[in-house]
This record gives sequence, C-alpha cells and structure tokens, in this order.
Amino acid sequence: MNINPFKFTFGILISVLVVFSAFALLTNNQFSNLMVLSPSSAFADDNDSALNQKSTSRIVALTGFSADQLLNIGATPVAVPGLRNLNDSDWDGIPKIQLDHSSGPNIEQIIASDPDYIISSSIYSQFMPYVESVTDAEVIYMDVDSISSIKDHIQTLGVIAKREKEATDLVDSLSQAISANQTHDLDLKVLAIFGTPHSFFAFMPSTYLGDLVESSGGTMGPEGLSSHKVYKGLAPLSMESVIEYDPDVLLVLFHGPESTSKQMFESDPLWKSLKAVNKDRMFFLSEDLYAMRPGSNLSDALAEISSCLNSASAHRND
Repeated sequence: MNINPFKFTFGILISVLVVFSAFALLTNNQFSNLMVLSPSSAFADDNDSALNQKSTSRIVALTGFSADQLLNIGATPVAVPGLRNLNDSDWDGIPKIQLDHSSGPNIEQIIASDPDYIISSSIYSQFMPYVESVTDAEVIYMDVDSISSIKDHIQTLGVIAKREKEATDLVDSLSQAISANQTHDLDLKVLAIFGTPHSFFAFMPSTYLGDLVESSGGTMGPEGLSSHKVYKGLAPLSMESVIEYDPDVLLVLFHGPESTSKQMFESDPLWKSLKAVNKDRMFFLSEDLYAMRPGSNLSDALAEISSCLNSASAHRND
C-alpha cells in the first residue's frame, strides 16, 4: 500500500496538536482550581488584611466610660471625649471631641472621625438626631446608672467592636470584684451631694452612686426626690430637707481641694448640726470615679464606698 508522505506527516502533526491542546486544557483547568483552592500566601495576607480593615468598626466614644471600656477589651476608639482636667495616658494619641452641654459635641470633629457608631450619654440626646443624619452613624446611648448597667454596656461594646469574648471576660472579672465587696445591711442613712454647702444637688437612689451605696450596706436618701431635667440622677434639695433627713453618712463630690470643702461644711452652723458632719462621718469622693467617668473603675469605686460605710458603722457610737 502506497502512503502519501505529506498526508502521513500532516496527520501526525494534527494528532500531536490535539493531544497537546487536551493536555494544555486539562493543565489549565487544574491550575485554575489550584489558584482558587490555594492562593499564594501573599495574596491571602493582603485579602485577609483588607477584610479585617473593612470589618473593624470605627467607634466615637463621647463618654469616658465607653472610651475606657473599649480600651479594656482591646478596641481603640477613633475619638474620645475632651474631658476637662483629665490627664489619662491611655488616651494619648487619640483625637478628642469637645463637648458642651449647651451646644452639644463638636460636629466637625465627629464628621472628621468618620464613625460607624457614636456612643453618647443621654445628656446630649437633643443633638444626636442631627449628628446621626450628617454622619450616617448609629448612635447608642450609654448611661451608667447602676452596677448592672455597666455589665450590659460592656457586652454591647463587645458586640459592636467585635470583641465579644474579651467583653465577657471583663464582665466576669467585675462580677468577682462585686461579690468580694458585697456586705450585709449596715443600717446607715446616706446623703451624697455634688457641689458646695451653699449650692448643691443630691444624688438620687436610682443612680450609679446610689447602687454602690446599697451594695455596700447603706441606704441612699432622702426619698421622694425628682431628677433634674438635664442632669439625670441629680436632684435639687433644700437645706431644710437635709436637716430633716439628718444622714448618718455624708458623701461629697466637690470642685476643689478636700481641705477647702471640709472647712466650708464645718464652719456652716446648719451643716455642722448634722450627725454626719458633727461625728466626722463626712467623706470626699473623686469626681473622676463618680461624675466624669462613672463606671470606668467599678472595683475601686465599690471598694471606696464600702470602706467609707464600714468606717462610719464602726464609729457609729463614738
């Protein structure tokens, strides 16, 4: 049989091309699958980094409590409140938002922070709808008015900051501190005031400080107080009501040196007539723990109030 050399060569060439094409197609498909299943480590790192950046919430903390607790669970807020007379190294390098009770938080500074969430006290609730509309951020109100509210707020911060485990661990440690400081009923009437002997507000029982007093065995009074419209948890109180209540313990938050405040109370005949002042059962508390950043340091606050009430109880009959 005669075979045409040209046809024979051409047939071999075609066969080789078919086999090569099939091999190339198969190899390409396998390589494509390999790229999908096992991307290079550099690509994976870049992709993971981008996803993590996208998933990190930008949180503006307008309360000292929320700023501190975010840092405690390993989440750095993009801005913190500009609190007066505060020198906290933990906040170094974090932009500050200036706050004003009459005009609210500085809106330009908030916009510059580009937040996803804004944590605010209800004191600024009248300004927040506008802030929310211009920033497209979600506003979450956090008022520390009890020990249990601290736990709830920390859990909420854990969710929005994606630090839920860290938040749970922090709450567990606080629960242990609370259990260690709880005591029996000391049968002590307690009055806590904010201000001076001549211009003051009383802390109500339904406040964070009131809960600390109750947990430490005291009773905050007097009853029947009405909260200030703006300053939640503080109530106007007349001197006549103070004298009628005649507390066993007086807790004072005062702007200024303790020695100055003590002299003012002891030199006033009306205050001097009270058991708490006359028997030296008057204690001066830090603004930072109970007014500027209530709830930021629960362990120290609870230990201090417990110490004050236990001391007063021990010297009740002096």
